[in-house]
Amino acid sequence: MNIEVKVTAGAKSNSFKFENGAYSIRIMAKAIDGKANKAIIEFLADELNIKKKDIEILKGEKSSKKIIAINIEENKLKEYFSKN
Repeated sequence: MNIEVKVTAGAKSNSFKFENGAYSIRIMAKAIDGKANKAIIEFLADELNIKKKDIEILKGEKSSKKIIAINIEENKLKEYFSKN
């Protein structure tokens, strides 16, 4: 599934939220030389318990607004947010 995400790089802690109908990611890595993008993929893979290869940034590699493809069933993503 593809999701549109607002990313904040250089945050104090990592988080992945769904609020007011929108996804947001706060990531501690700074947006320098693709470090934040790499950290987003690693963080999401760990949080969602999937492999890094199942996550791809489709659009917005140099923007705070990104479209990310995640190979996960929608109900599993909803389950994640119901627990967090």
